[in-house]
Amino acid sequence: MSEQYRPILHMTPSSGWMNDPNGLVYFNGQYHQFYQYHPHTTVWGPMHWGHKTSTDLIHWHELEPALYPDESGMCFSGSAIVDWHNTSGLFETGKSGILAFYTSFIQPKVTLADGTEIEDPIQQQCLAFSQDGMTWKKYADGAPIIPSRGNPDFRDPKVTWHEDSQAWVMVVSCGQHIEFYRSTDLLDWRLVSEFGYRHGAHSKGPWECPDLFEMQIEGNDETRWVLVVGIGEGAHCGGAGTQYFIGDFDGETFNNHNHPESVLWLDFGRDYYATQSFSDIAEQDGRRLVSTWMSNHQYSLELPTLAFRGSMAMPRELFLFESKAGLRVGQRFVKELNKALSLDAQENLLNDEQAISIYSQHKAMKFTADCTLDEKQILHLNLYQDTPVFFEFKRAEKGVEVRSVRRGQFGKELIDVHFSHDYRVELPVDSKFQVELLIDKGSIELLINGGQFSFTNLVYAKNTDASIALSVDSGSLKLSNIEVAGLMGEKSC
Repeated sequence: MSEQYRPILHMTPSSGWMNDPNGLVYFNGQYHQFYQYHPHTTVWGPMHWGHKTSTDLIHWHELEPALYPDESGMCFSGSAIVDWHNTSGLFETGKSGILAFYTSFIQPKVTLADGTEIEDPIQQQCLAFSQDGMTWKKYADGAPIIPSRGNPDFRDPKVTWHEDSQAWVMVVSCGQHIEFYRSTDLLDWRLVSEFGYRHGAHSKGPWECPDLFEMQIEGNDETRWVLVVGIGEGAHCGGAGTQYFIGDFDGETFNNHNHPESVLWLDFGRDYYATQSFSDIAEQDGRRLVSTWMSNHQYSLELPTLAFRGSMAMPRELFLFESKAGLRVGQRFVKELNKALSLDAQENLLNDEQAISIYSQHKAMKFTADCTLDEKQILHLNLYQDTPVFFEFKRAEKGVEVRSVRRGQFGKELIDVHFSHDYRVELPVDSKFQVELLIDKGSIELLINGGQFSFTNLVYAKNTDASIALSVDSGSLKLSNIEVAGLMGEKSC
C-alpha cells in the first residue's frame, strides 16, 4: 500500500475515490466512519457508502461497502444514529441497531416535446438499517422516507435527538438553504422550518452537508446550538469551505445570534469540507468529534495520488469559546493522536537568534511552540525543503495577520490553475500565541492557540520527509515550550 503521498496518520481508502464523510457513529465499542466512495476508479462515480471502523480514531480497518447504488439510486451523503430503544421498530424486540439516513440520487432522462432528451435529477431521503453495524438493508427496498420536493439539490440528511422537545430532528440541505424536519418514530417526518435565506455565505452552488448540535461554552454552564454548512464554491480563499452559525434551536426553528451577513469559517485552509460529527459520542465522554474531507472541488479530481484519491483530516474535537470577536467554534486534534506519536529529543534543533530548523526522518510529525511577535516583526514558518509552502505571521490592527502560501504545478489543467494560493486572514489573537502543526504525507494542518483557529491544506512535496524552519526578518526569534513528536513507518489499512 506504499506510495509517495499515502498518509501515515490520515484515513484514506485502500483504492478508489473517497469524498464526504457519512454516518459517523459510535456503536458497540467502535467508531464507524462511512464515506462517499467509488471503488472502481480514482474519480467520482456511482456513489457507494464506504465503511471503516476504529477503536482509537487513528487506526482504521476497511470493510466492504455498506451501501451500494442500485435501481433505487446512488447513495449520496447522510448520517447515522443508534436506535437504542428500537423506536423505528426495525429491529428485534428489545434490541438496538444503527439507522443510516442517506440521499438516493436518480437521474432519469425526460423527453421534451421536441424530442430532446434531458436528465432530470431526483434526490430524496432514504433509510438503511443494521443490527450489528456490518450487514445493511435498505428500508422499504430503497423507497424514500422523504420524497423529492422538486429541488434538484435536496440532500445530505443529518439526524439528531432534541431532548427538550423529545423528538428527532433532521436537517437537510435544499439549494441555498436548510430545511428542518421532525419525527417521533424515525420513519415519518414533518417539515417544520427553513433557514439560510440572506444568512451567511452563498454561491452559485448549493449548500451541502449540514450538521446541527448543542455545545457548552467553555468556562461556564451556558450552551448554544451550532449549525454547520458546507459551501461548495465561493469560500473565503477560493473553492469549497465550511461555515457555521451559532444560535438557539427550540426543536423546530434555528435562530442565528449573529448578523445575517456575518460569515464564520470553521477552518481557514483550502482543504476542509463536508464536516460531520459523530453521533452517540457526546453522551459517552462529553466530546463533539468531527471528521472532514480534506480536499477542494476545484481540483479534487486531479490530485497526484495513484491507487487512491481522497483523505480525511485528522479527527478533531470541537469546542465553543469566547474570543475577542465573540463566540467562536474551535477544534483541537483528538487526544488519541498524542498516543500514536513518539516525542523527539531536541538536540537536533539548529538554533540561532533569528532561525530554527527541524529536519526529521519521520513521515508524520507534530510540532508545537509558543511564539511571540515584536512590533513590525514577521515570523516565517516554512514547510518541506523543496516545496514553496509557508505561513507568515505579523501583528495587525485587530490581532495577528496570517498569510498562507502554497505553490505547485502538476501538468493537469484544473489543479495547475487552482491549487496554488496566496491569501491573508486576520485573526483576533494576541501577539503571543501557540502554533501546533501536524505534517503528514500529502497534508499540513495548522492549529493556533490550541485550535481556536485552524488552516488545513493539501501539500505534495517531492521529498515527503517532514521538516519545519522558523525565522524572523528582524529582531530575535522568540519561541518557548517547543515540542516535536513523530511517527515512522508505513500505514496499514
